[in-house]
Amino acid sequence: MIDIHCHILPGMDNGPQTMKETLAMAKKAEKQGIHTIIATPHHRDGIFHNEKDAVVGAADYVNAKLHEQQVKVTILPGQVIRIYADLVRDLERGKLLPLNESTGYVLLELPRDYTPAFVSKLVFDIQIAGYKPILANPEENKGLRDNSHLLYELVKNGALAQVSAGSVMGATGRRTEKWVLQLLDANLAHFVASNAYDGKKREIRLRQAYKTIGRQLGTSTVELLKENSALLAHGEPIIRDAPQRLSNRKHFFS
Repeated sequence: MIDIHCHILPGMDNGPQTMKETLAMAKKAEKQGIHTIIATPHHRDGIFHNEKDAVVGAADYVNAKLHEQQVKVTILPGQVIRIYADLVRDLERGKLLPLNESTGYVLLELPRDYTPAFVSKLVFDIQIAGYKPILANPEENKGLRDNSHLLYELVKNGALAQVSAGSVMGATGRRTEKWVLQLLDANLAHFVASNAYDGKKREIRLRQAYKTIGRQLGTSTVELLKENSALLAHGEPIIRDAPQRLSNRKHFFS
């Protein structure tokens, strides 16, 4: 398995703070059957600024340590980037880091409390610039939860979406769990990732999430999601079906 969103690099954000903690996370991932992790420290979220070169260097360093410890997990560099007005300009200048550097897939983070008005234009402009935008954890954004039609429009117009394993497992409530499964079933989400921070509070639970999806939506959905993560890591086009609208549950999460 491949995990495309994980905070595993030591000391870069609110993930592990030491190499010992990073190694523990990687060993747990290996036991789950994960062989590749795209490290996605927060960038420009108002707290953390993890520049491209620093992330690439940290990933190389962790890979060397994993090799020394004979942990069979490979770390690929990436960022989860809080959206901002000049994001496309910085992408074109090479200041930002797509997932696995050269894939063209860009992982975007929305504020939790609202959906910025410029998000639709940003999704369009990113694609015009030759990149593929992925909305990280749309289930955590209040604006998208309140207005599922907006998520539908974004996906219909080319955005991809990644939900977290914790949400699939009900870590943020049964209502969110139900909604995330609906997103997957309606082709409004295309990836599942751990979004893990440590081995305790938010650990890697990707294998468990896939089991839940298999029970609820079938093994074919699980295989599609796994294949999409592999295609992404190699910079290839993913498999996506036409999105379907969901009923607009404006106050469902209130």
